[in-house]
Amino acid sequence: MKHLISSFVILLFSASSIFAQDAAKQFSTAKSKKEMLTLISKSLPTLEDCKAIYKTKEDAEFYFKFSENMKAKLAEEITKTEDEKFLDISFETFTTEDIAAGKGNYAGGMTKLNGKLNPAITFYKVELLRELGATSGMAYKYWAFINSKWVFLPKPYSAFKSAH
Repeated sequence: MKHLISSFVILLFSASSIFAQDAAKQFSTAKSKKEMLTLISKSLPTLEDCKAIYKTKEDAEFYFKFSENMKAKLAEEITKTEDEKFLDISFETFTTEDIAAGKGNYAGGMTKLNGKLNPAITFYKVELLRELGATSGMAYKYWAFINSKWVFLPKPYSAFKSAH
């Protein structure tokens, strides 16, 4: 039994290391604001992605419509934004369990989604840094690895502010 538990712990550390490498690989090409916005526009969730994130079909459909409305705004922002370059990138993560427990680095509005989100979802904050090793920069929340691909979820808490 001890051997089985030890193997499981090693597997968990390996899996988290693999995801960190995948995140670094995914976002390493987005070293400017325009590149990140372009990546985001290609990574907005499908309805199936929303169903994997939200507990109910109604919430999934509602959020999908919200994110679809963001496409035009995003396309406009890409054309008018200055292409600031960044030298480094950092990542932070938190899970739906962290939201339920009130811990993690996320906007306070995420706590309002506590009952709406499926369990065991890891969200990523990707931060572009102006200097190597900087502690802050331009942050892009909320990324998730859903349905074997990276998906960007624009302000999920904003979608539900005035809804049901």
